[in-house]
Amino acid sequence: MRYLLDCVFFPILAYFALCGILTFAAADPPKVIFDRGVQALNAGNYPTAEQEFQAVLRQEPKNIAAIVNLGILYARTNRTDKAVREYKKALQLSPNDEPILLNLGLVYLKQEFHSKALPYFARVVQMDPKNLQARQLLAVCRIYTGKLTEGIHDLEELEAANPKNEQLLFLLGFAYLKNGDPDKAKAVFNRMFEVAGPAQAQFLLGRASYEAKIFPQAEESFLAVEKLEPNFPGLHVELAKVYISERREEDAIRELKAALKQNPTNEDACYFLGSLLVRDGQDAEGIPYLEKAKELKPDSWAVYYYLGRAKLHSGEKTEAVALLRRAVELNPDDASAQYQLGRALRATGQTAAANKVLARAHALRVQEFEDVTIPGTK
Repeated sequence: MRYLLDCVFFPILAYFALCGILTFAAADPPKVIFDRGVQALNAGNYPTAEQEFQAVLRQEPKNIAAIVNLGILYARTNRTDKAVREYKKALQLSPNDEPILLNLGLVYLKQEFHSKALPYFARVVQMDPKNLQARQLLAVCRIYTGKLTEGIHDLEELEAANPKNEQLLFLLGFAYLKNGDPDKAKAVFNRMFEVAGPAQAQFLLGRASYEAKIFPQAEESFLAVEKLEPNFPGLHVELAKVYISERREEDAIRELKAALKQNPTNEDACYFLGSLLVRDGQDAEGIPYLEKAKELKPDSWAVYYYLGRAKLHSGEKTEAVALLRRAVELNPDDASAQYQLGRALRATGQTAAANKVLARAHALRVQEFEDVTIPGTK
């Protein structure tokens, strides 16, 4: 949901810049520092902006404007754990602030932690039922957390009020597919083709089919995009994800290399290619791509997970432990990350710590099994 992130950061930045102006007197040194930070943030000079906002907080630890702008800065630079920390700190000072709630939810949504994002969007909708952005984000989270009936109802209401919004049509069509209603999905996608251009419509249809795990339809749509517009942004990565799901590794590698040829700093292409090579036992080949992905996505737990696995396979046990610890810190509820960390700890002779982590991995596996085999019991 990357397109949803851009529409909230800049308005919030302006909002809190105004708050900063109202908070400080004209001659007050923190205001001067704060204004320099805002200017640096707007110019993309993130190191300077970070220094300035931190300087404000050393003088005024409860300056909510500086705290939130730090959160925005960390979110923009993919330091999501720090962004979460700053937004939560801001919410302690202003618990019902809609922009802060939205931004914190968006950080979780960017990481695809839908269950963590959902409560923040729900709070905004509860306070402000007319907030269309929050309602749309809440619907997305409901769909991805299995609350399909509620999510579809929300999207139907939103789409009725905005019948030419291609993103709403995409989401509603995907929701119908996920709910096993292909006829309704087809009708929605037909309307989407009328609203969006053919390449964009096919791309969105491909994404919806992929998310609904209808991989042949997804491939067909993405190949149609390739015929219409070979350099369509994001096409090679999306097609590679289909091939990865279908275990067509050679095809996936071809598409990911094509994506990196177009853009060597494509973070998703680096991650998917590196992780695919590691899963295929090609650790030496995968590590450089994962190192680049770690540079581009410094708070992606999955990057640390695969890089840790590769290092462990390569005999770099101490480095593997550090990487896998970071993966577990970022996503403590992933059983695979816990298991690999346990293996790495055991390999370095830390038996007691390894047993504790492996017990946690086992507990998570049991919970996953219960969630899958006994749905609806909670």
